Amino acid sequence: MKGSDQMTKATIFTGTIDHSGFVVPDIDAAVNFFVDVLGFEVLQRPGRMQPADDSLTRYFGVHTGAVMEGAAFLQYGGRKIELVQWSAPRQVDPQLNPADVGAAHLAITVSDLSEAKAYFEHQPNVTVREMGPLEFFYITTPWGMEIQIMQQP
Repeated sequence: MKGSDQMTKATIFTGTIDHSGFVVPDIDAAVNFFVDVLGFEVLQRPGRMQPADDSLTRYFGVHTGAVMEGAAFLQYGGRKIELVQWSAPRQVDPQLNPADVGAAHLAITVSDLSEAKAYFEHQPNVTVREMGPLEFFYITTPWGMEIQIMQQP
């Protein structure tokens, strides 16, 4: 059976990562930040979804009373991300710290790290951390998302 599992994995998992998704508290503000501050391109903006049946629960595993307020697919340097705003009963906003289990970050590359750091230091409501030992720094968006800024190879 183990050899069969290995064969199945070898034939199924031959793709790539298509995108990463992030839940945001305000889809319009998040899209504006990614476009206006980070230079992302909007690929698609699905609208609000509130079907009368339980399809969102079946598709996404969300509470039966959840509503997808909006979403956006964006790209930067040919890589895609998805932003989604949900409203749902018993929804929590834990504001995880970077070392908390379940915390995540997005890493993007820039052409000039020093110039990028100076740029982000002048953006309103953006927290900019110190340069790390491996030539990177982190920013925190106005809603608390962590983004690592790295030098282009």
